[in-house]
Amino acid sequence: MDTTPASSTDLATWPSSLPAPLELTFLTALWEVWQALTARGEAELRARHSLDLRSFIALAYLQSGEGQPARLARELGVPRYEVSRVLHALESRGAVSRISAHTDARRVTVTVTPGGAALYAAALDTVRSVTGPPLATLGLRAEHLTRDLSALAGAARSLPSLSPQQESA
Repeated sequence: MDTTPASSTDLATWPSSLPAPLELTFLTALWEVWQALTARGEAELRARHSLDLRSFIALAYLQSGEGQPARLARELGVPRYEVSRVLHALESRGAVSRISAHTDARRVTVTVTPGGAALYAAALDTVRSVTGPPLATLGLRAEHLTRDLSALAGAARSLPSLSPQQESA
């Protein structure tokens, strides 16, 4: 299997006489896709809907019904304080409502408002306009790639956490 990069700019510092390791090629490709799509997608979401990508994704997760901030933080892989910040911004826009449980004020349930559902639908159209054309170039492989990336994300999340000594190394 050829593991050399698709173009000389992909791994500019990698010696051309050596085949690039699959892991490096994969991470480089993933980084390039992320940078290309999120830069444009975030710009379009901000310009058209005053949303950042994280807020859009949080709003997407909440479309299926009620949610709890702690669960949303786990799903998104971000700290709870970051989810709280995102939900506060969405609530101030009237896109979601947060209600504390009567028995435990720390337990909050978040629901999407009708305005939030409309905002999500419009933002989803914007995201589709950004991601649709590149995905269309893959044809049916786009569905397989998406499933494979989801499986890979699950496998990556199941890896043991780094110890503080490993993180500082």
